Amino acid sequence: DLVNSKTILSDPLDACYAVARLTDSAKDYLLVASETENACLAYDVNRDFARTVVWSEVGGTMSIIQVPGTLDFLATQRFYPGFDAKDCRIVHGQFEGEGKWTITEVGAFPYLHRFDLVDNERGAILFIGCTIANSKQFVEDWSDDGKIFVGHFDKQVRQLTNVEELPLRLKKNHGYYPVHAEHYSLITAVEWIYRLDYPQGVSDWTLIQLFDEETSDIVQLDMDGDGRLENMIIQAFHGDSLRILSEDFKEELFAYPEATPFGHAIWSGTLLGQPTFVFGWRSGKKHLLAFTYENGRFLEHMIAPEVASSNCLAFEKAGKSYIFSANNGKNTVALYELQKEEKNA
Repeated sequence: DLVNSKTILSDPLDACYAVARLTDSAKDYLLVASETENACLAYDVNRDFARTVVWSEVGGTMSIIQVPGTLDFLATQRFYPGFDAKDCRIVHGQFEGEGKWTITEVGAFPYLHRFDLVDNERGAILFIGCTIANSKQFVEDWSDDGKIFVGHFDKQVRQLTNVEELPLRLKKNHGYYPVHAEHYSLITAVEWIYRLDYPQGVSDWTLIQLFDEETSDIVQLDMDGDGRLENMIIQAFHGDSLRILSEDFKEELFAYPEATPFGHAIWSGTLLGQPTFVFGWRSGKKHLLAFTYENGRFLEHMIAPEVASSNCLAFEKAGKSYIFSANNGKNTVALYELQKEEKNA
């Protein structure tokens, strides 16, 4: 293995789930929140990961998203496990300095699982919201398909405005991957993978189908430097199949040789100076792995065994590479520092 991973932070947090990084030119925070009635914690990256408590209860948080141009955030609460999420709401966190945020309610948003805020060229903040279902009578009731909502977030009055639903309905509307720089996001569900193009100029929101197989989650990256994206996907809902496909989804480039049940944590970006996919699953072996591409093949690197990560993010800072993981099955938040293994001469 060419990558060493050392744990530099490990804190208890029951059912830890959502992770986020809030940064501006001066400040840098990692946030993690529980999917049950538990806390949201913040770590100050610039102050040796000093910890503060953002809130101590409510919980049920699926997503935490930075408000563009601020260190404020929006987050979901009361989306409790078992998808009993009709009481889900959005809250606003106003940054007060020193790892503190003031929390106020924005409004109810039943079944909102993933959402996003996007700066557009007119200075408005676009809102995208994906509901995992529209209603439920019991945990495994998927009869009322999820929706995609679009609109604006007005950061002056801290309200969603002009919210409308797009005509496409998706069952198990679960995966979401934003590519703000290219003005699109990918959305994954039972009914395949779609690209949502943001409004630009005179164009409106547009949905384009990219792939015709059920997919739970996706990330993209040019792994081999050929100028084309590779797609890493988790298939079946919370599924056990990890694959890497070509940019047009027509060619399978890699399939993980074992089943990875309850595949969930997924990330793409640059670590240790090279393009990297990160993936974790929550049943069976429950490993957290990184993948790189070298000499014509994908290489697997162990980050942490048997941790059952629900979500992770990674970043490079001051010459160091880190993975921040909500190790849900261990009820533990962890930060790993990665180092390249020195090749023996």
